Amino acid sequence: MADARPAMPSFGSSLSLLVAHLWLGVVAALLFVAGLATAAPVVRHDYRALMALPLWMVRKMLRFLGPGFRPLRVFSAIFTFNSVAIFLYMLSGVLIVVPAAVAFITGLHIGVVALKAPELHGEEVEGPPTAPALARRQRGSTPTWVGFCGSLVLLLELPSFWLAVGMGIGMARELSVPGRYTLKTLGALAAERIHAYWMVILPALFLSALAETAAIRGQLKAGGPAAGGHQGDNEPG
Repeated sequence: MADARPAMPSFGSSLSLLVAHLWLGVVAALLFVAGLATAAPVVRHDYRALMALPLWMVRKMLRFLGPGFRPLRVFSAIFTFNSVAIFLYMLSGVLIVVPAAVAFITGLHIGVVALKAPELHGEEVEGPPTAPALARRQRGSTPTWVGFCGSLVLLLELPSFWLAVGMGIGMARELSVPGRYTLKTLGALAAERIHAYWMVILPALFLSALAETAAIRGQLKAGGPAAGGHQGDNEPG
């Protein structure tokens, strides 16, 4: 008697799913860049309502990390934050319009944090300096491997985010078809995405968190005495 159970997704099928959503990943990347570009006028005109959430999150993360560079704590914070957030973004297609909004808002938030980093560093925050402020205070030359680790973070983390959001947009498109918004369809769409996340995206985020932790450690060492009193990490992602 033939087994009627559906076949479990394979690594190959997960890769095929990611490839099929590449174009939606590009859409997510464009929305992200649009949000990033919007950050400059938001900061320039001091729209505090739009800046409040990302700045609050950064301050909370800096306080959580605390003074002193603790690699395991930094790695755990980066990996946990990114993996949970990106997993939720991937499945946010159940709310139809949310994935596209997430791509834009994430770009906006990252842009705001980058532009406000000098002010954040100037505050009395019990935590490590932000990366831009740390870079300005460096006394020695940064080792080549630090730059490699930083590039690896960009090559792993951003595409993982874009693809996850792209899969969220794809889920929203499927569920928007009349008659398709059912528990059966939702379960099937979620299952294949979760498998792709587990097989491809989560390992990429793990490696990215390792590389980011190593890059931060290298930056701090290159900073010499000026960075010695405030060692640690900037916000994840």
